[in-house]
Amino acid sequence: MIIPNDSFENAQDLDIIENKQINEASGIVASYRNKGLLWTHNDSGDKNRIFSMDASGKGIREFYLEGANNRDWEAISMATFPEGSFIYVGDIGDNNNGFAESVIYRVQEPEINTSTPQSSTLKNVQKITYKYSDGARDAEAFLIDQSSKDIYIISKRESSKRLYRLTFPQSYTQTMTAEFVQELTFSAGLGTPLYIVDGNVSVDNKEIIIKNYLQIFNWRRNANESIPDALKRTPKMQPYLAEPQGEGICYAQDGSGYYTLSEEGPNKSAVKLYYYKRK
Repeated sequence: MIIPNDSFENAQDLDIIENKQINEASGIVASYRNKGLLWTHNDSGDKNRIFSMDASGKGIREFYLEGANNRDWEAISMATFPEGSFIYVGDIGDNNNGFAESVIYRVQEPEINTSTPQSSTLKNVQKITYKYSDGARDAEAFLIDQSSKDIYIISKRESSKRLYRLTFPQSYTQTMTAEFVQELTFSAGLGTPLYIVDGNVSVDNKEIIIKNYLQIFNWRRNANESIPDALKRTPKMQPYLAEPQGEGICYAQDGSGYYTLSEEGPNKSAVKLYYYKRK
């Protein structure tokens, strides 16, 4: 693991995403089990699948989550446990605040090698169903504390964005209540550019990165500092080459930088993967 500092270089244009099925990417996360690979997924209306690709955007494998439904998948994250690494997919979008419940799917991360077929099905998918303590919310970002395994969901649209918590262990059989924790002071204000659209916690649990459509916010966590306490502090702004509908962000698995991915390319052209190397 690279020792973090707080500065990143400007964007490197890695390449066009090879898989044409990735046509509305809404989340991205670095694989924990497969070195150098990334996971992504499409927004609402797609099948119940996620995609793998390498750090240059190459790869055409797809993995279906058995029993899952893509109502409005908006974010993807990872966490490690003694039994292995797990992928979390957030069906948490709700543009009109019209759904009584939201869902986060959890499934063990597969190993990918040369014999892995182009299309596979991931079984034993667990379903975390929850409602918000103060009524329906639209969200596109959630964070997992790699130590406590608590899940933190950030609302998208309010002037003061709101932070909610699903405490570990999460239930797979009963509807949970996502408890309101606090309002957030960064990206404050109304309007599309200020919508919170993704976030990620580093593998070593020491950093948090969150983006809206135009800005990237970064926190280096203090020793034993909770995610809510970290988010109370003023973040450091990081470089960002604004993308059309740019919604995905994640740290590299080794902490060497961060990736961004958009729903579409400029003027509806092919989507590119971007990388911001740590200085």
